[in-house]
Amino acid sequence: MSTTRRKYARRLPPDQRREQLLDAALSLIPAGFDTVTMESVARAAEVTKPVLYDLFANRAELISALLQREASRATDQVLAALPTDFATRSPDDAFADAVRVFVQAVVECPDRWRLVLLPPEGTPHEFRAQVELVRAGVLAQIEELAALGLEELGGLDDLDSDLLGHAMLALAEMSGRLVLTDPEKFTPDRLVAFVTRIAHGLR
Repeated sequence: MSTTRRKYARRLPPDQRREQLLDAALSLIPAGFDTVTMESVARAAEVTKPVLYDLFANRAELISALLQREASRATDQVLAALPTDFATRSPDDAFADAVRVFVQAVVECPDRWRLVLLPPEGTPHEFRAQVELVRAGVLAQIEELAALGLEELGGLDDLDSDLLGHAMLALAEMSGRLVLTDPEKFTPDRLVAFVTRIAHGLR
C-alpha cells in the first residue's frame, strides 16, 4: 500500500518568508481583493496554512501588511524618478528621464502599479486615501520643479507652472496605465519618445 508524502515548505528565515507570502498575496490582487484569502495565499506560496498563520494572525493583518509595503515601495520608486536639480540635464531632458525611470518601475513591478494606478474592486479606502496623499506630495514637488525648469529654460513666462506640473504628472500616470493595459501597443520606448517630444516642444 503506497502513501503520498505531504510536501512541506522549505525553511526560510522569518523575514524572507514574510516577503514570500506578501509577494504571493500581491500576485492574487489583480483578480480582485476577494480572491486574497489565507488559503489562496498559502497555495500561491506553496506553503501550508500553519506557515502563513505563524506570521499573520488573519487575513486583515496580511492585507494591511501588504498594502503598507506596496505603498512605501511605490512612493520610493516615484521619488527616485524625480530629478533633484538641472545641473547636469536640461529640464525637458530631466522630465523625459523621470518618465523613463517611472515606466521602467511599472514594467518591473506590474502588480504593484496595477494596485496603485488601476486599483481593483474592493481596494480598501485607507489605501486609496494613502495613495492620494502621496500623489498630492509628489504633485507639489513636480510643480516646484516645473517652476524651476521654466526659469532655467527662459522665455516661457507665459506658461503656468502649476498647470504644467499637473500635466507632467498626468502624462507620467497615463504612460504607466497604458504600459500596464496594452504593453504590446504602448511600449516603454514609444511612451518615452512621446513624452520627450512633448517636453522639448515647450521650447
